[in-house]
Amino acid sequence: MARTLESLVPGTPVFAGSTRVGDVVAVYAEGEARIAELVIVKWAASGDDVAVPTTEIESIDAQGVQLIRREADQYKDLAPFDVERFPTLRKIA
Repeated sequence: MARTLESLVPGTPVFAGSTRVGDVVAVYAEGEARIAELVIVKWAASGDDVAVPTTEIESIDAQGVQLIRREADQYKDLAPFDVERFPTLRKIA
């Protein structure tokens, strides 16, 4: 299992507390940077791909990605991701 954001693979489970909220679709960095800025998650409840800022990620372990907030409904403000709105982002994983 990947231990860094930059090495996450599509399909990695994403959790809020013990609830699996979705799966990683992709990881994006700004411009030529190597550091991840956004993790795109296929959100199970809505079916949308949403952009999760990397500042919302608490840890990555053998189970998957653990978000900081422990309740899935605390992420209801995440908007569907549209890569066209972010022309300077580059997919890194």
